Amino acid sequence: MQHLDIKKSIATGLGLLRRYREKQGVAELTELTAEERATYEQWEAILTKELTLDNLRDFLVKQQHTLSKELREAVEGGNERKALRIVARLDNYETLATFIEEPAKNREQLIKQLTSLTEN
Repeated sequence: MQHLDIKKSIATGLGLLRRYREKQGVAELTELTAEERATYEQWEAILTKELTLDNLRDFLVKQQHTLSKELREAVEGGNERKALRIVARLDNYETLATFIEEPAKNREQLIKQLTSLTEN
């Protein structure tokens, strides 16, 4: 059901974007300046981007790298309290990443087992 809501939201947003363009008297994107087209494409990207496991995984990896850098800085600066908070956040991101990866790993292991059982 939520997937339909997302599709409806995307369609609504794109419809509003199209109406805004029409209200501005722009029939084709080629009529826009490079800057205007870049803004339009950015808005379109925002309206159409959906949450997927791949982009969630990418987000988690980026957050982990950022937090690792912050942790090094906190440790080097002697800020133990900040370091502990960062470690807690890192643990949360690692737990989420493991949760996301687990079904694929389990599936791969089962396929290997089933392959082995069917080959013998």
